[in-house]
Amino acid sequence: MNAKVSFKLESYPRDGRVHFAALSLLAVAALVGSQRAEAEWGEATGTPGHFGVVLEGAAEFGGDNLVEVLFTDGGSQHIKAGQGVTLGGGIHYRPLSLPVDLAATVGYKFVRTAAYNTDLGVDRVVIKFTGTVPLGNHWWIDAGPVWHTGIKLNGDNLPTIDGGRVPDVNFDDAVGGTVGFGWRWIGVSYTYIKYRGPFDGSVDASNVGVTFGWKF
Repeated sequence: MNAKVSFKLESYPRDGRVHFAALSLLAVAALVGSQRAEAEWGEATGTPGHFGVVLEGAAEFGGDNLVEVLFTDGGSQHIKAGQGVTLGGGIHYRPLSLPVDLAATVGYKFVRTAAYNTDLGVDRVVIKFTGTVPLGNHWWIDAGPVWHTGIKLNGDNLPTIDGGRVPDVNFDDAVGGTVGFGWRWIGVSYTYIKYRGPFDGSVDASNVGVTFGWKF
């Protein structure tokens, strides 16, 4: 289907310090209050004393609307700041003396419109440092900081309904926090993060997601 867009970059003043502080406290409480448990090989927390490889993916939803795409068949789609699919990998290590598996990963996150005549969408690189704590019976919880870099809205010079063109927008690097909960290799997550760019205020890119992770 072909598409034109109603382009409006919505921005909001920075008011996230309280939310981020609450997220940080939740992460600390989860890590400190979790019970000590041993994990089997292949679990989300790995084997004590073992360095290994992490492969992960995520489908995330949420954030402020960046672009509304209007299709010629009468349908529409919103491209949201926190929306996208992430594919990534990295390394992990579980110390012998602590029930926490530490991981560092790098991923590529992207979202595209459903229209076939454009590459309109958002791209970014996601760098995460997380600590995963086993809760027993293959359940786990994790938390840590997240850094988004190379954040770009690719307007693809798509025509807007007022006769203009959707510009490319490069956002500044952004730092936030993430917490997650799951069983074996599947989980759910919440990430708090905001983007700033060539405008006043900020864009909320916070999101919830379904995550998949394998540690070897």
